[in-house]
Amino acid sequence: MSEAIIASDEVGRGAVAGPIVAAAVLCRGFRKERLILAKVKDSKLLTARQRQILFLLITGNFDWQIQALSNKYIDRHGIQMANIRVMEKAINKLLAKRPIDSVNIIADYVGGAKKYLSADTEIKFFKKGDELYQEIAAASIVAKVFRDNLMGKWHKKYPQYGFARHKGYGTKEHLKNIRAHGFSPLHRHSFLKALDR
Repeated sequence: MSEAIIASDEVGRGAVAGPIVAAAVLCRGFRKERLILAKVKDSKLLTARQRQILFLLITGNFDWQIQALSNKYIDRHGIQMANIRVMEKAINKLLAKRPIDSVNIIADYVGGAKKYLSADTEIKFFKKGDELYQEIAAASIVAKVFRDNLMGKWHKKYPQYGFARHKGYGTKEHLKNIRAHGFSPLHRHSFLKALDR
């Protein structure tokens, strides 16, 4: 059997509201895992229904973990640090749950990662990693579905912003709603300085 792989990816880096979310997925190379990974693509290339089906397959057949860092953390520390920290937290939580002697840790590329990574964390980053590695694409799907569902729940509390539709990204509709209603507790002030007056 090939060496175990932990793959990680994040979702929500470019949003103007809500958390940044990372998933870590452990792939041991089992036949069932390989069959599921053969169906996996970058989450951005899938429909919502396709992502949901794959999410259930991945979370039902792989060990995985999710971590999120809030908009307040992002405003305080910056998106770059939040991006690295949230991936590192997901990976470490997975390793704590399922210790492994030999594992290759891979992730979608984040610039300047070495500046923020803990000294004892070894992650290999790949540009367009979710296109190169099905394992990273699987992590992307888990993170995307989890975050989309979370933003759907926030939509019920703050329906005036339309979170269920744009998931917190800076669409024209979303920016118009911010101008009309002001900021919610989910908005990233550091991303919306032009509106934060």
